[in-house]
Amino acid sequence: MSEIICQDLSVIFPVIHRPYKIKGGKKIRTNSLISINALSCINLSIKQGERVGLLGKNGAGKTTFLRSLAGVYAPSSGKLMVNGRVTSLFEANVGMDQNATGYQNIPLLMALRQIPMSKYDEVVADVEKFTELKEALGRLVRTYSRGMKLRIAFAIATFEQNNEILLMDEVMGGGDKDFKAKSKKRIENFISKAGILVLASHSSDTLKKYCTRGITFEDGKIIFDGSIEDAINYKN
Repeated sequence: MSEIICQDLSVIFPVIHRPYKIKGGKKIRTNSLISINALSCINLSIKQGERVGLLGKNGAGKTTFLRSLAGVYAPSSGKLMVNGRVTSLFEANVGMDQNATGYQNIPLLMALRQIPMSKYDEVVADVEKFTELKEALGRLVRTYSRGMKLRIAFAIATFEQNNEILLMDEVMGGGDKDFKAKSKKRIENFISKAGILVLASHSSDTLKKYCTRGITFEDGKIIFDGSIEDAINYKN
C-alpha cells in the first residue's frame, strides 16, 4: 500500500545575501549566508487512493514540497517517509540533449524515467504514434519548437501506467486541438491508475476535477487541510 508520511518536515535553503553599505561615497558589497525556510514543520499523511491538490501563491512551498516527495530535496530536519514507486511529471523535458536527434533522446529520457531498455522498441513505437512528429524525430532537437520537445518528453513520461505515487506540477499539455484532446485522454488514464496523486495547480477547475483533498501552503507552512472545495474557498 502506497503512503506518504511527513513528521515535522522542514527544508531550509542557504542563500548568499549581498547587501551593500556606503563608505567614502562608494558602494561596498558584503557577503553573508542566510537561510530560507522553504518548508517549516510539515505534518501530514497521504494514504492509498487519495487525490490531493496543493494550493497557494507562487513561493508558498507547493513546488518545494513536491520536489521533496520526489527526492530532489532532502529534509533539513524532521522525517519524510514515501512508501511506493514515485513518478513525477514536472519539468518533463529536463535531460534532453539539444544536439542529438529526437530518436537519440529517447534512451536518455527512458533512463531518466527509469524505464528499462528492454522496452526500448515499445517506447519508440509509442513515441512515433503519439507525437506524430514523423521525420522530425530524425532531426536535431535544437531545431524543435518548445511544443515538439514537450510531445516527446510527455510521451515518455506517461509511457508506463503502473504508478504508485504520481506527483504533478500543473497538468501537462500543449499543441493543437486534436493533440490536446489526445494528451488529455492519456493524462486522465495515467491519473486514474495512480495509487496516490499529489497535484499542484493554480486552476480551481483542474483541482476540482482531479482532487478530493486540498492542502493550502503559505510561507512554507500548511494553513489548511480539508476537502478540495473548502481549500479552494479558503484560498479565495
